[in-house]
Amino acid sequence: MGSSGCDTERYRKFVKERLEVDYESVVKDINVIFAEIREYETLRLAISKIKETGVKENLETQVNIGKNIFCDAEISDCQRIIVKLGGDIFAELTLDRAEQYVEKRINLLNERASILEKEGHSIKARIHLILSSLNQLELYKEDTDTSHQSKMD
Repeated sequence: MGSSGCDTERYRKFVKERLEVDYESVVKDINVIFAEIREYETLRLAISKIKETGVKENLETQVNIGKNIFCDAEISDCQRIIVKLGGDIFAELTLDRAEQYVEKRINLLNERASILEKEGHSIKARIHLILSSLNQLELYKEDTDTSHQSKMD
C-alpha cells in the first residue's frame, strides 16, 4: 500500500507541475494569437475605410500608439500602408496588397489558434483522465480496505 500511495502522489504532482503548467502556457499562447488577430482585423477595417472614402492624400485620423492611447495623425499618402509582417519586420504595401496579406495572415493565425485549442483540449482531457482514475483507485482501495477489515472482525 505504501508504494501505491506514493504513486498516486507522483501522478498528482505530475498533473500539477507539468500538465497544468503546459495547459496554462497553451492558453497564454492562444491569447497572444487572438490579440494579434484583433490587431489585423483593426488594420483590415482601417484599409477598408480608407478605400471607401477614396481619399488619396492628407487624411486626418487618430492612431493607436499602444495601450489604447490615441494621437492625432495626418496621412499624406493614402495609397500605401506600412504593415507588420511578423516579429520586428515591416513592409510598405499598396492598400490592395496589404488587404490580401492581412486576410492570409488572419487565416494563418486562426489555424494556429485552432491547433493550440486542440492541444489545450488534449491536455485538459489527460488531466481529467488521470485525476478521475486516481479518485476511482482511491475509492477502490477504501472499499477493499473496508471489506478486508469487516472480514477480520
